[in-house]
Amino acid sequence: MRPLPFETLQLLAAQAGLSVLSVAGPEALAVDGGRLRAWQEAGYAADMGYMERPPELLSDPSRLLESVKSILVIAAFYDRVARPPLPLGHGRVARYAWGKDYHKVLRERLTRLAELVRGHLGESVEYRVFSDSVPLLERALSAKSGLTFIGKNTMAIIPGQGSFFFIGEVLWNVEVEPPLESPGAKGRCGACSNCLDKCPTNAFVSERTLDAGRCISYLTIEKRGVLSYNERSWLGEWIFGCDVCQEVCPFNIVPLKTGKTAALPELSSEAGVGSMLSLERVLSMRTDEEFRKVFQGTAIVRTKREGLLRNAAVVSANTHSVNLFELLLERAEKDPSIVVRRHALWAAATIASKEGAVKEWQVRSLVGRLSQEGDSSLGEEIEGISSQLPNLV
Repeated sequence: MRPLPFETLQLLAAQAGLSVLSVAGPEALAVDGGRLRAWQEAGYAADMGYMERPPELLSDPSRLLESVKSILVIAAFYDRVARPPLPLGHGRVARYAWGKDYHKVLRERLTRLAELVRGHLGESVEYRVFSDSVPLLERALSAKSGLTFIGKNTMAIIPGQGSFFFIGEVLWNVEVEPPLESPGAKGRCGACSNCLDKCPTNAFVSERTLDAGRCISYLTIEKRGVLSYNERSWLGEWIFGCDVCQEVCPFNIVPLKTGKTAALPELSSEAGVGSMLSLERVLSMRTDEEFRKVFQGTAIVRTKREGLLRNAAVVSANTHSVNLFELLLERAEKDPSIVVRRHALWAAATIASKEGAVKEWQVRSLVGRLSQEGDSSLGEEIEGISSQLPNLV
């Protein structure tokens, strides 16, 4: 098979709607695999079992495609427009989730590109396309390709353009000739430590080392079950994900100020849920079917109904959304998920503790009824509330 000039690859990529790309060799990422192992052994993966897989699986592309000769790496920017003020009764959503689910969007685009390359070469091309869905160190690959460098916040950064983008790859048996001008991501963080200093939960153990168990994105998206009281306070206004360590990054200042929009229409806020979610709307979802109907095709489905309602209850308390008090009482008494019931009860109690006798009485009355159920998990929550708010329960 004849080599493919990089400039030809760029032209074909443009036909698939992709314009930011680079190419890496197929060699194993031995150094990055070693870093991953050390991170795993330190226990920073929290409950993310998929990140506990052997480093060799995540750092050796040939395990995914034996015939691989090169790896195409692409970046697809999502919205960097100004984030609107958050009205009371709403929760913040991380920028990457504003539009459609990027997994499907990028895989479709990359598959189209691979087929265009196959047609151009007129030969059989073996390939596999990926975007954050297989054991592969994507950020390390993007840095190896020269497209990015890795910032102190562990994010892949393109100098002059920032870090608000998705990464996708094509592993194939195609040799790509080097570009006439090497991209070479020469940026660096220097002495800047904004991301480390501004993280609300101090999740960065050190430069480029994140303790996932303290990260708001992990807590709101990946963590299942009950949140500790510290974790609940850490969520602040975030119902899904977190952008703090990126929004304070100097490399993102210009894109945010100029209001850069998504590279693909499917990734824009107009195509999905946008920058915020109504807490009332979320807390009113009583079935998994209703949840899927609203959020199917977006990244929000990752939390499942239980996780999103849990987060909504916590944000309601953190933002003192008094207008949701009655709805929280209802969720605490009737929701099919014990996890949602626990967090709704705590949220209602937290709001009542600042609102006076009438609402306090409503919470005490509900606690009395729930105590009779004899559920050990609810009992644990009631004990926790009585410890936190001894004058209420």
